[in-house]
Amino acid sequence: MNEAVPSVVAIDIGTHKVSVLIGKVHAPDNIQVVGMATARNRGMNKGKIVSLDKVVTAIKNAVQEAEDMAECRVHSAWISIPSAELKSFYASGRTPIENNDHAITTNEVVRALELAKASHLTSDHYLVSAVPLGFELDDEPEWVLNPIRMSARSMTGHYHLMMLPISTMQNLDRALKGANIGVERMVISSLATAEASLLKDEKEYGVCLVDIGAGTTNIAVHLDGRLAMTHTLQRGGEHVTRDIAAVLQTTTEEAERIKLLYGCVDLKVVKPESMIQYQGIDGPQTISRIELTEIIIARYEEIFNQVRDELVNHGAIHGLYHGVVLTGDACQIEGMVTFARRILGVSAHLGNPPVQVYADDQQQAALRRSQYATAAGLLIFSQSETQDTIVEPEDTEKLSVFSRVKRAWTGFNDTLKSIF
Repeated sequence: MNEAVPSVVAIDIGTHKVSVLIGKVHAPDNIQVVGMATARNRGMNKGKIVSLDKVVTAIKNAVQEAEDMAECRVHSAWISIPSAELKSFYASGRTPIENNDHAITTNEVVRALELAKASHLTSDHYLVSAVPLGFELDDEPEWVLNPIRMSARSMTGHYHLMMLPISTMQNLDRALKGANIGVERMVISSLATAEASLLKDEKEYGVCLVDIGAGTTNIAVHLDGRLAMTHTLQRGGEHVTRDIAAVLQTTTEEAERIKLLYGCVDLKVVKPESMIQYQGIDGPQTISRIELTEIIIARYEEIFNQVRDELVNHGAIHGLYHGVVLTGDACQIEGMVTFARRILGVSAHLGNPPVQVYADDQQQAALRRSQYATAAGLLIFSQSETQDTIVEPEDTEKLSVFSRVKRAWTGFNDTLKSIF
């Protein structure tokens, strides 16, 4: 690799696979992938590490293949954090402004965040992200985006907090150390995937990212350009595979093969005469594709009904003017877009391939596969973090209480992120 061009490495650790991308950074919005690989991960179940050695092996295998392709060696990387055990909360912290001028400084902002964290953090959990939603000055009915240098006698900071069990973070850290990979930074997987799959306008006008992986389904709602809600469901593509294996009395490997080749969630596109041959436990068997589709639909209906319930309960369903964006390997099944529209009652489409991240012509098609979406998002995320500088704006922006804006000034957000 030409060392004159800065490089960045992204590693996405998923339930069934580890994906690695090595990129040359020509500009923050121009990242050329020169190394890429995936490896089967047999050390996780439902998004949790169950065999440390197997996770280490998967990381090593994927990294080595990507290294060979890029003709370089990886020493550290940006890492996606599996979110199976993610807990997210709305939290607020109120602090007086006690200096003579009653002018808000960084000290008061940090204090508000610490108070907000204190109301939710427990000894067995670690705060991995705190997204500022807005700041309330002197109980005014409007929130400001950046309170620094403004005058008030009290300030309340409102935040979206995301945390994981300390044991989860420790196990992930041990796996990376076992693979001899240093950590540049860890990022919640749904945040990284959003960077790759969502357009700026979608985030501004209201969108829900539904990322269905092997073991979990991650939900992330963006309103007015900021993250407004996150939630993880303990259901994913492997549950569909297990349903097929149980009903058809076959192995999980054969069930996975059938799902990938013939899976569908739209009965209207399945021909009644279409039959499928498969290897059952008792020998060769035959099933109609309609019967297979009905098995698959049952599980996806459960998943999407849970997604809809979460959106309704949080009051987000009616703010999704750009609907739902679908990503993850388990969303690539035939008929998924139509199915999601029917269950959720909003528009839906598959995730947008990131234009900032590209590869040579012979590798471009592989890079666009869903298995690399989160890793591509990590590459983008790494540059959005480093390119922003802290600048105090001249104008004060305000947001109404009714809309409960879920965004904040970018540079100021970076200041808060540096606290962790």
